[in-house]
Amino acid sequence: MADEPTPVYRALRALARAALGLFYRHVEITGLEHVDAEAPTILASTHPNSIVDPLLVGLCEQRQVTFCARDGLFRVPIFGALLRAIGAVAIRRRSDHAGPVDNEDAFAECRAALARGGVISIFPEGKTHARLRVEPIKTGVARIAIDAQRELAGRKLQIVPVGLNYLVREAFRSDVHVAFGPPIDVEATLAELLETRAEVELVKALTERLEHELRKLTVHIEAQEDERLIAQVTTLIIGIRDEAGLDGEGQSPAERTALVRRVIDAYRWLEQRDPIRCARLRIRLMHYLDERRALGLGGVETALQKRRERRFGREDRTLFGPIGLLLGAPLALLGIAGTILPYAILRLLLLLGRPRSYRIALIKLLGGGLLFAGWFALLIWTAWTLIGPGVALAIGLSLVPLGVFAHRYVIDLRLYRFGLRKNVRRLVQRRRFVRLEIRHRWLMRELTVLRSAYLAEHPVSNATAALGRD
Repeated sequence: MADEPTPVYRALRALARAALGLFYRHVEITGLEHVDAEAPTILASTHPNSIVDPLLVGLCEQRQVTFCARDGLFRVPIFGALLRAIGAVAIRRRSDHAGPVDNEDAFAECRAALARGGVISIFPEGKTHARLRVEPIKTGVARIAIDAQRELAGRKLQIVPVGLNYLVREAFRSDVHVAFGPPIDVEATLAELLETRAEVELVKALTERLEHELRKLTVHIEAQEDERLIAQVTTLIIGIRDEAGLDGEGQSPAERTALVRRVIDAYRWLEQRDPIRCARLRIRLMHYLDERRALGLGGVETALQKRRERRFGREDRTLFGPIGLLLGAPLALLGIAGTILPYAILRLLLLLGRPRSYRIALIKLLGGGLLFAGWFALLIWTAWTLIGPGVALAIGLSLVPLGVFAHRYVIDLRLYRFGLRKNVRRLVQRRRFVRLEIRHRWLMRELTVLRSAYLAEHPVSNATAALGRD
């Protein structure tokens, strides 16, 4: 039987659930039915967002998860102690050490956890990264799985691929899709592979199978220069779908991820079917993006979700409207007053530290959590001391809702400012805006035609349509 979660693990999981629930607006989990709670399990996940990734994976599994982490993290004060307290396993990476490394003891710990019917979490890319793709994965998962299956004496061992899709990796109140794929039955897969491959090739073959499954669960764009292009095409396709009334109240994170994957497939289809037309479309898109950037209208981001979108992806100018902004100003000011100091300190730390994009969410989540929690505690203690417990309780209950309200209010205010600035520039640079609009209309017409041609050759099943993949 798998080990029951320890009190420390339960407490940390509850804390992580609360923090992630506040930081992200909507975490959608699909495919969780693929995880057999009675079977030894390896959760093999993509790794696009640093320490946030294992936090999300851990929330999806009721059993205590044995996490595999690079050994350098165990030397970080406090954090290393937490890793040891929850039974994490230290993995030595070649990139962190001069010369060969020996992970046999670590792999033995993983096999022992699996022998107890437990679950381990490992990130086979071997690193966290900022790309919209699955990096070539390492062989550690396959090696652990093959050795563990031999020790399990006929018991079922499953590898469950997990795709983590952050629509805006570092943004507060953005959306996430956690996709669990169909499990790889290790015993059956090895028997199948042995029919065509020698035993010495099993590790490589199982690794290739896992990488293939992970790519099916994530947004995978081969070339980095195509990331901005795919993001913009997705935005234009959303406009086409909106005009056709296909999305109703918008898209869930899973539907948005599925749509982006569909756009990527269509792009590959066009490259093979008509490379000249694809090259022309690409040039037109890049010119369009460059012109938008020159006019101060964006066009640089590779985000798969815009800041002005509602919870399920619908794009509206604002959430409140002009009257709502006017009436909500007093509450927004209260929220700003209660959060401005920790927010300013966090912004300063990010500006001075210049962290890589895949570490920004972690810094916001952990650093911001400590700063805001400390500041809120100080405000509540001050109110308790100077006024009384009743007022202190009221302040304590209102600080987080007011802060979230102020955050949304400021976004809407920026959108109004952006719209005003856009209208002024449209008057001053009328000809450039006219040319931009002509380019936009051409792109919309071209993408509409290509979308119809693609769907004619790739009919969409009812299940696929339900996920927004058409």
